[in-house]
Amino acid sequence: MKRVNILSVTVLASALMVSCGQSSKPQSGEEESHDHDEEIALTEAQMKAVDIQLGKVEMRDLNNIIRVNGQLALDPQKRAEVTSLTSGIVRQLLVTEGTHVAAGQAVAYLENTEIVELQKNYLVLKKEMLIAEQDYNRQKELSMQGAGVEKNVQQATANYEITKAQLAGLEKQLQQLSISPEQVSTGNMATQIPLCSPIAGFVDKINVSTGSYVDTQSPLMNIVDNSQMHCDLRVFEKDLPLVRVGQEADIILTNQQNVSLKAVIYNINKSFEDELRAIVVHSRIVDKRSLELLPGMYVTGLINTGKQKTATVPNDAIVSKDGKKYIFVLEDEEDEEENEHGKSFHFSAIEVVAGVSELGYTQITPVGELEENATIVKSNAFYVGSMSSDHGEHGH
Repeated sequence: MKRVNILSVTVLASALMVSCGQSSKPQSGEEESHDHDEEIALTEAQMKAVDIQLGKVEMRDLNNIIRVNGQLALDPQKRAEVTSLTSGIVRQLLVTEGTHVAAGQAVAYLENTEIVELQKNYLVLKKEMLIAEQDYNRQKELSMQGAGVEKNVQQATANYEITKAQLAGLEKQLQQLSISPEQVSTGNMATQIPLCSPIAGFVDKINVSTGSYVDTQSPLMNIVDNSQMHCDLRVFEKDLPLVRVGQEADIILTNQQNVSLKAVIYNINKSFEDELRAIVVHSRIVDKRSLELLPGMYVTGLINTGKQKTATVPNDAIVSKDGKKYIFVLEDEEDEEENEHGKSFHFSAIEVVAGVSELGYTQITPVGELEENATIVKSNAFYVGSMSSDHGEHGH
């Protein structure tokens, strides 16, 4: 086992941040030792200088968790495409990607000769409607005076009702194209129509440019509303019995490991998503703070499944190094008679998987073997880690 001996005794905490002593080099043909094989030696004075406390792994009632992967996502009603009800040429684009728009706000203008034709037909039909209405009123009056012919009354009534329905249909078409029938009636005919955003949100992607030809099946741009993001977590089949609606979960952003968001499970899919035998569990983020969350961001979810007695250590007992978590276990100690430099303690790093943290303690699962009654570093483990050949980083 590789050993780092501390030859000089220092009572300053800063002394623990520098390399002390020499580590024995592997002999020819031997592989270098890994972190869990490296032994770190500290004197009693050094232990007292930085208040390194020893203790045992404790069994505590902590919230049990299931660790899963997932992605941030939007509800279908929170994303939309801007399309046109008629084909035409894009004459104006009023927004750029990233622009915030309100529901119903014009984002582009489209031009089409059929728009003018539709308005002309509306004006013609409105005149025909006036004539049909006058004929209907005349025939109805004659009928009331006993001078009318029933067949003529029926024909006039039918013409009036048909023309009225046709006019109402054209009015709806104009309104759908954001053209005011009242404006058309005054002779103010539109040559371009506005295309409006169906929801409030941000312009995500623009698929056209000025002068582009579009049809009714070509979306001009996408609008997304990120204000109510949810998270799709993929839970494996073996963990499904432990998951239910209403459970809380901590959402950790992959690109911001120190950020944890609170979420609540509101729905669980009823079919497996892929060959991995995973079910998508939907959770609503209830604490997004002021973070800029985007759909598609990868996350790690920690689903709280209730209290369970589990092995824990103080948060300060865990250090991080190269993306892994470690605790330090006391291997042996030498008293003053055995060591000319005074009493010393020898530690080795043991890799662990850290789970839920609660009230200053963190659940751990040793990757390798850990003796049941092992003595560990309970506090300031970071300083012990700084004595190894490659300095660790504080894990909590």
